[in-house]
Amino acid sequence: MTHVPVLTAELLEHFKPTPDDTLLDATLGLGGHAESYLIASAPAGRVVGLDADEQSLTLARQRLEKFGERVTFIHANFATLKDSVNGGGILDSPPYTHILFDLGIGSHQIADDDRGFSFRGVGPLTMRYGQPPQVAAQLQPLNWLEKKDGALPDATDIIAGLSIDDLTDLIRTYGEERLAGRIARALKKSPLPITAAQAAERISGAVPRRYEHGRIHPATRTFQALRLAVNRELEALEAALPQAVQLLHPGGQVAVISFHSLEDRIVKNFFRADPDLRAINKKPIVAGRTEREKNPRARSAKLRIAAKAGP
Repeated sequence: MTHVPVLTAELLEHFKPTPDDTLLDATLGLGGHAESYLIASAPAGRVVGLDADEQSLTLARQRLEKFGERVTFIHANFATLKDSVNGGGILDSPPYTHILFDLGIGSHQIADDDRGFSFRGVGPLTMRYGQPPQVAAQLQPLNWLEKKDGALPDATDIIAGLSIDDLTDLIRTYGEERLAGRIARALKKSPLPITAAQAAERISGAVPRRYEHGRIHPATRTFQALRLAVNRELEALEAALPQAVQLLHPGGQVAVISFHSLEDRIVKNFFRADPDLRAINKKPIVAGRTEREKNPRARSAKLRIAAKAGP
């Protein structure tokens, strides 16, 4: 499974892990950053890894099994970061020396047709990561559709359940898409259920032809908006950051790798506002030319790091 973690060298340069350190990886994914941390902190450094996606955890276990008991795995959304760690009694005391959030979506998730993340996907338009059920209860209710059983709606539920005006607002807010109205009207006219590829085709047909030759696919921002809404990603991030500070050892560092301006703005504002944190980098760290050329995902990545005040 090919998925290359971004900004690993820059992250380790600031973390400088030692055998006495422990990383709380709030977005374990396939374990790429965790593996590099474990190698750098040998022979005794540890990683506690969370992920909302059970498939990702399975793949990460396979990748990291060579490190044995130095790694602990938790199936949880980082919105419930503190409770998830405390519930297992896992390394809550002393707190963690490093905490990492690598936001965004993995290439293995995009490739899975059953998830509906890909513009070419022939599976249903769902866009779920596979959230543990407790995440819906942890976050504040949405202003739009909630399922009666408390589960989070999928992308098709959102399109079906919202009015054109509300869908326009969602696409404009979460996708920063200026043609949100056109796109919302096109999606509302589409017979449901719909596949990801059909949704992408409807969106492409709703925008001027010049957009087809732009730097990004015409459906990129709309798919981002639906994915963020389905998985409550921004709300989860806002809930998780204060919990991370509580779990962080004095002098420890929290790092966030974001992939679009909405995430980066939340992180930047939180790091500035929290009295216990000091931003390490005033401007986000970005990937160098070589990494950007080798890994397209790195082009939009931004890394912010903050340190917790000492005792």
